[in-house]
Amino acid sequence: MPNPLTAQSLHWRKSLLNRIERRYPIMERTIALTSRQINITIVEDADKLLEHLSTEDADGTLHLPYWTYLWPASIGLARYLDQMSRLTGHQILEIGCGFGLAGVVGCQQGGRVFFTDYKSDALMFAQYNVLQNGCADRASFVQMDWNTPCLKRRFSRVLASDVIYEEKNWQPILALIERYLTVDGEAIFSEPNRANALGFLELIGRYGFTYETHTDVVCLDGGSATIAVYCVRRASR
Repeated sequence: MPNPLTAQSLHWRKSLLNRIERRYPIMERTIALTSRQINITIVEDADKLLEHLSTEDADGTLHLPYWTYLWPASIGLARYLDQMSRLTGHQILEIGCGFGLAGVVGCQQGGRVFFTDYKSDALMFAQYNVLQNGCADRASFVQMDWNTPCLKRRFSRVLASDVIYEEKNWQPILALIERYLTVDGEAIFSEPNRANALGFLELIGRYGFTYETHTDVVCLDGGSATIAVYCVRRASR
């Protein structure tokens, strides 16, 4: 069960909400899983902010604010975690956490979750969502680029949704889980069944991993998406 908010947590939650509302139009969503409901605050009508929040780097590469969207793959990952056995005692790393939905479920399942994202504003939303779901005592937040990971521990679970859509990310992400995943740990990826994910899955074997696939159908905003969940482990020797 979620822990009751302390006076300090209530103050921090209010402060975060004030910061968020100064920067973004927001809305509340209730995500129904199998055994629980998660209340999260997200960006309202992210399409309207697309041009304003997009940036271009020195090489001319356009970076779009994907974190401002609630993606079906994040719901698929949350649903998968909700159906797992308890995660008490597990150290969990979420990369590209966005609004923090999957990480919140990991916390509520008893794990200690390190939420990471390249964007500080994404972490701001994730912190607020952790607070409003009463599991801040099991959460930490680190701004981190998966190309230059900065943590100094290993994790028995690594979580990520919708991060393998670009080939340039495959090797950095696999190098990250090779570095941070415990010997008997599991990395859990969710993504909307894109064809280019096959390349990522082929690369997994070269890094000494195997995987199992689970599928789910997520309905969101009047549409539906087939979500693939890939459970990646080190290959037996």
